[in-house]
Amino acid sequence: MSIENKKTLAVYDKAAHLYLKSSIEHDNLDPEKAQRKREKLENLIKSSFSSLPTNSKIFEIGSADGANSKFIQSLGFTVTASDIADDFINATKSQGLHTIKFNILEDDFSEEYSGIFCWRVLVHFTKDDALTLLQKVYNALNNNGIFVFNAINRDLKNTDEEWVDFEGEYHMGVERYYSYFRKEELDSMIDKIGFKIHNFFKQGGDNNDKWLVYVLKK
Repeated sequence: MSIENKKTLAVYDKAAHLYLKSSIEHDNLDPEKAQRKREKLENLIKSSFSSLPTNSKIFEIGSADGANSKFIQSLGFTVTASDIADDFINATKSQGLHTIKFNILEDDFSEEYSGIFCWRVLVHFTKDDALTLLQKVYNALNNNGIFVFNAINRDLKNTDEEWVDFEGEYHMGVERYYSYFRKEELDSMIDKIGFKIHNFFKQGGDNNDKWLVYVLKK
């Protein structure tokens, strides 16, 4: 586990409540846009896990407010939500979700899953941390298990990594570590681990290419 990730986790552990508050405030600035983003993400989740039988076990890495886990559960799956910050964990538990404190880089999965979901988490991982995450997810999936994740596209940035805070959306008053990935390097990591790319596309930003979105199959 890198020092960059440790420092960023410490920020979230202390200030996750500010993240939750600013996220709500940001969505309230343009509710229609927020709803469109939510519907787009829910369609991705639904289509990505559509091949899995009802009651299949799905694990979410970094559940934050729990909205994604709640939607996954509504599809008929058995969901385990997770995070490292107590405020995130409490927010998720308040929605009636089974939630655990879990650090993907230090903790081990206690069982196998048919699906794993990891949204806007890799942004805080170094390249070595990302490779560790991919390997641990692969090991925790059943055969033909599905892994869905995204990463920020390096092609739109002037640097591979930086420390950033935001004045509007997700403002926390403290800089966090952000890492950016090229598709070629993620493809290489994915191939090295043994995953197959089931689906890939770009989305978000002015040209719809801010995020690299992967749906992998074991």
